[in-house]
Amino acid sequence: MTPDPESLLPVAVQAAALASDMMRTRRPAAITEKQDRDLVSDVDVAIERAVRAHLAQATPGIGFLGEEEGGTTTPAAGWVWALDPIDGTSNYTHHIPLCVASLALLHDGQPVLGVIDAPFLRQTYHATIGQGAYTGTARLSVSGTARLRDAVVAVGDYATGPGADRENETRLAITIQLAPAVHRIRMLGTAALDLAWVAEGRLDASVILGNQPWDTAAGVLIAREAGATVVDIDGSPHDFSSAATITAPAALIDQLVLLLRAADVNGNQDTPAGRASPYAALDAILSQARHLIFEFDGPVCDLSAALPPDTADRLGAIIAAKTGEPSRDVAAGSDPLAILARAAAISPDLGACVDAELTSIEVDAAATATLAGYIHEAIAACRDSGRIAAVVGRQSVEVVNTYLARYSLADQIGHVAATGSYPPGHLQTSAHLVEDTIRALQASPGQCALITPSATGIEIARTLGAHAIGYATTTATREHLTTARATCLVLSLADLTLRLRARPLPN
Repeated sequence: MTPDPESLLPVAVQAAALASDMMRTRRPAAITEKQDRDLVSDVDVAIERAVRAHLAQATPGIGFLGEEEGGTTTPAAGWVWALDPIDGTSNYTHHIPLCVASLALLHDGQPVLGVIDAPFLRQTYHATIGQGAYTGTARLSVSGTARLRDAVVAVGDYATGPGADRENETRLAITIQLAPAVHRIRMLGTAALDLAWVAEGRLDASVILGNQPWDTAAGVLIAREAGATVVDIDGSPHDFSSAATITAPAALIDQLVLLLRAADVNGNQDTPAGRASPYAALDAILSQARHLIFEFDGPVCDLSAALPPDTADRLGAIIAAKTGEPSRDVAAGSDPLAILARAAAISPDLGACVDAELTSIEVDAAATATLAGYIHEAIAACRDSGRIAAVVGRQSVEVVNTYLARYSLADQIGHVAATGSYPPGHLQTSAHLVEDTIRALQASPGQCALITPSATGIEIARTLGAHAIGYATTTATREHLTTARATCLVLSLADLTLRLRARPLPN
C-alpha cells in the first residue's frame, strides 16, 4: 500500500509530541562528544529509540533514519522517516530553549510531510506536500521583505570536528558578506527552527551550510509550503543531495545567492544564470601576483585621520619664521607635502627643518592611528598562500617601522619602503618607493599588486606595469577610484583575505 502523507500527519504529530514531552520532562544524565564539540546526550538517544518504536508500530512498512543511531535505509530509498530527536543539543544541554524535535517523511529523497515541535516555546509546525504549512490551525506565510538590506537572516552554526577550520573560512566569508548588506544576522543553533521561522515570517532568510535529512527535511517542506524558495548555495534547486540549504522568499533569493557566491572560498567561479563572480577581477590579479605591496596610509593604518588639524599651520609657521610671511598664508590650501616642497625650494636647511617637524608630527599621530580592519588577517593570508607582503609609504621610515613593530606585523613583512633622512625625506616620490620595493623583492612588476586607496597609486601601478587593487572603505573613495579607472576594488581587507586563502600559489 502506498502511504498517504496527509493521513500520516496525526502519527507524525504524535511522534513529535512524544519527543517534545521527553525533552521537557528529562534532564541529561550523560553528555558525550560524537566528535570535537559535537554533543549527544542520553536524552537524544532515548527520544530516538522511543520515536522509532512508536513509528514502527504505527507505520510498519516505512523505513527509519535517525541522527544518533542511523537506520536500515537511506533517504533516497522509497518511504523513510527522518528524525532529529533534539535539533540544538548544545542549546538543550545549556538550558537555552531554542531546541526542537524534527521529523520528516521522505519519498525517494523528497520530503512530503514534516513536523517540528519546539517544546520550550510551546509551538508546533507542520506541513504536508501541496497542503500548506501551519502552526496549530494558523496557516504560515513567508515575509514580504523584498530588499536584502531590510532582511533578518539566520546563519547556521560554525563547524566543529575534523576540517572545521577550513569549513569555517567559508562561514566567516559568508558572515563578512552578509554583515554590511542585511538588517541583522542571527544564529539560533537549530537548523529546523531557522527554517520554521522563515516559514512563519519571523526570519526573512536562512543560510545553512549543510543538508542532513534529519536536520533540514521537515523544515524545507514547511518553508516551501509557506511560500519560500529553497536552493543550494549555487542557486540550483535544493534536493537531498544539495551541499547547503538556502531559504528565502522569491524576492530575496537571487540577491542572497549572489552575495553568497561572493563569499565562495573554494575557487569555484561558475555562477548561476550567467552571473559573473563579483571578485573575478581580484581573482585574476591574485592568480598572477606573488607579492602584495600595501600602502601604509589606509590599507595598514589611518594615519591621515590621526594627523592633528593644525599640521599645515605648524609647518607653515617654520616657513613664516624664515620669510616673514604670515604662517596661515603659507599654509592656506596646502597639504603637508606641498608645504615641504615650498620650504625645500627656499633653502635646503629650511626643507630639512620642515621635514623634521613633519616626522615629529607623524610620530605623535601614529600613537593613536587606527589599525586597518583585517590587516593582520590579510598579511597572514599572504604568507599562508605563498605570497610576500611589503609595505610602502611616504611617511618617515621611523614611523612605519615603529608602527609595524607595535602591532606585531614587522616580522611578517618582506620589505618596507618609506622616506629616510632629508634630502629628499618626505619628498621621495611614491613612484620611486614602489619601484624600489619591486626591485628589492627581486620581482617583475607583473608579479606585484599595489593595494592603494588613491588615484595616484592606481596610476603609479599602471605606469610601472604592476597590478593595482583599489582599497575603498567609503563611498567617496569608491567613486574616486572608479573615476581613476581602477579595474579592481576591495571594500574591506576581509575580502582580500578570503580570496588569498582561496587561491594559494602552487609550490
